[in-house]
Amino acid sequence: EYFSEDPFLAGEIAAAFVNGVQSKGIGTSLKHFAGNNQETRRMTIDTVADERALREIYLTAFEKTVRQASPWTIMCAYNRLNGEYCAENKWLLTDVLRGDWGYKGMIVTDWGAENDRVSGLLAGQELEMPTSNGEGNRQIAEAVKDGRIDEAFLDKMVDNVLDVILKAKDVLGEYDYDKKAHHAKAREIASQCMVLLK
Repeated sequence: EYFSEDPFLAGEIAAAFVNGVQSKGIGTSLKHFAGNNQETRRMTIDTVADERALREIYLTAFEKTVRQASPWTIMCAYNRLNGEYCAENKWLLTDVLRGDWGYKGMIVTDWGAENDRVSGLLAGQELEMPTSNGEGNRQIAEAVKDGRIDEAFLDKMVDNVLDVILKAKDVLGEYDYDKKAHHAKAREIASQCMVLLK
């Protein structure tokens, strides 16, 4: 999931990859934003770093990719960053990503990374993955009713989701999908990649 330990090189490779994929009308999701540096306890760890280290090391590849390629979506990480979960971290998602870098796409959680749907939305994250079977939507509706979320703010967040849906819809008609043929090709590729160990 990472191209290089070097922030500059990782950013250059990621931007080129995103530009290449998206030149075919297929969206990408840049992940895991940010400070996702280990697998052990990755869903609960608190990555603690000062702003200089974050901007010079940990965020550089993301910034280069956003500025040079504008991925359709960015996926926030499971971990905390300086005490706040990335999916609910307003400084990370709104101040830095949208404010400093001018990101216009959609922000989505990693699978199951949502901890508080309303806090996540207010921090700038539009889409919770996977579905919470309506629970997240109920929380948002309650927050609108009790004034914690302004309807105009919610409309903007919904627009960001719809923008991605409409981009994808425009492209879907250009690609043929044969489920049986694709499944057979996937099995063929998998069989050629197997390594047997004694």
